Amino acid sequence: MRQIALNFNPRGNVGALRAEVFFMIRRDGTVTGFKFLTRSGMLAFDLEAQGAVESAARAFGALPAGFNDDVLPVIFSFDPSKLK
Repeated sequence: MRQIALNFNPRGNVGALRAEVFFMIRRDGTVTGFKFLTRSGMLAFDLEAQGAVESAARAFGALPAGFNDDVLPVIFSFDPSKLK
């Protein structure tokens, strides 16, 4: 969550905008299957959300050895009032 929040810097008046995305983190830490569950209605905001996930993916690293599945499904909500 921290890595995504650090990479999310929407511009302009985004007060009430929200977006929700889905993606999977593979065992080696790569991200796959990105898709929007809910779009904000503002293309620039949505592109910033997608870019934040893509940028943060470089810092995710491999899943822990004790994690039994091959992928970790993630649903992430972009809400500027909560990502500070």
